[in-house]
This record gives sequence, structure tokens and C-alpha cells, in this order.
Amino acid sequence: MSTSAWLLLVVERNQVRHTIASADEALDMLFKNWPVTSGSAFFMAMEACAGTVEGIVTEGEAQSAFLAAAFDARVVVRIA
Repeated sequence: MSTSAWLLLVVERNQVRHTIASADEALDMLFKNWPVTSGSAFFMAMEACAGTVEGIVTEGEAQSAFLAAAFDARVVVRIA
């Protein structure tokens, strides 16, 4: 598992900005505040972010999966 930090992401949901700096924070966002809870991009992001805990997915892979899910759900994401 890679311990390198994520690029700092700012996710805009419901006119509120959320800072995402790790797979744990991304997973929390996917569980609690995501507009699309179906589809392959969503489930791949969930699995990738959860996989970092077990060390089977790198932080970079999880971040890529999260960004793909954001693109699929049309969630605005900015790199800070």
C-alpha cells in the first residue's frame, strides 16, 4: 500500500465544499453524500477506497477511482 497523500480535492455538494484528503474521507463522502449510488464507477470507487485499509489498493488508485465516480456523477471536483 502506498502511504503517499492524495492531492487535496475540494468536492462541491449541495452548495457546500468538502475537503477530501484521503481514501477514508472519500469513502465517507461516497457513503453519506453522493448523488449516484449505483453504477460501476460508484462501486469501483467504494471498493478502491475500502481496499486501502486492507493494503490491496494504493491511495493513488483509490483517488483515481474516486475521480472517475465524480466524473460519472457530474460532481464538481477541484484540486486544491
